Amino acid sequence: MAVQHPQADAAAVRRAGGGVDIFLPPPALPLRRGSGSRVAVVCALVMGVLAVGVVNLVGFGGAGLIPALAPATRILPSGPPRAQTLARQNEVVLLVPVQQSRITAVLFHPVSGADALQLEPVGEPLGAGIISRIVSAFAASDAAGPSYNMDGEPSSVDVGGPIGTDVYSPVEGKVLSIAPLIVDGIAYGDQIAIEPVANPGVVVVVSGLAADERLSVGTPVSTRPESWTKLGRIVDVTGALDPVLSGYTQDGGNRAHVEVRPATAVAAS
Repeated sequence: MAVQHPQADAAAVRRAGGGVDIFLPPPALPLRRGSGSRVAVVCALVMGVLAVGVVNLVGFGGAGLIPALAPATRILPSGPPRAQTLARQNEVVLLVPVQQSRITAVLFHPVSGADALQLEPVGEPLGAGIISRIVSAFAASDAAGPSYNMDGEPSSVDVGGPIGTDVYSPVEGKVLSIAPLIVDGIAYGDQIAIEPVANPGVVVVVSGLAADERLSVGTPVSTRPESWTKLGRIVDVTGALDPVLSGYTQDGGNRAHVEVRPATAVAAS
């Protein structure tokens, strides 16, 4: 004979006064002490295992499995930079033409096939020794210049930025010409020549951008913060050129390219 719990037998069947059997559910057995604390311990263990898994996922390179939001700087319009000297060519002062938060790298380097004048970089050279940095700091009156790379004679400067980044005039002056940059019959942005107020005997040439539709020959350009003239936006030139800047960035090296040439050389070309 099977032995049953006495409370279960007593509650299962009851006889009413008329002799009818009434079946009732058995009463709930009393909870054992400590069951609530055991549930809490189990939950804590589960949460701990999950936390360790997340840490391991991120720590061992699994973060790439989690989709990341695109940087805001690549979504929102860039706007003008803050006033900062980039380089000098005698009395002509070139300002940084790209908002500083968008700059991928700055590189001074020589150019071939153009009669470009040598520039004097302003800022802190990267990769230089401590002595060179001290000399550069004392030689440049504007210590707030950007950090830059140097690759040979500094007859031009590339200011890197993502495609679509706004480019502003590096000097006060007026537009002399706007011409497409043609390579193998394909236009890769425009080349804008500016006559600087500081020295009409030279021309500042900016390329690697699509010219703003509001620009035309004779348009005055300003570097005043309240009315800084936008020249255009950086375009992708990697299909036609091999930007030297790509050796210093993690992208294709798209940039605003700036040179200073004698006005006679530009007119002859």
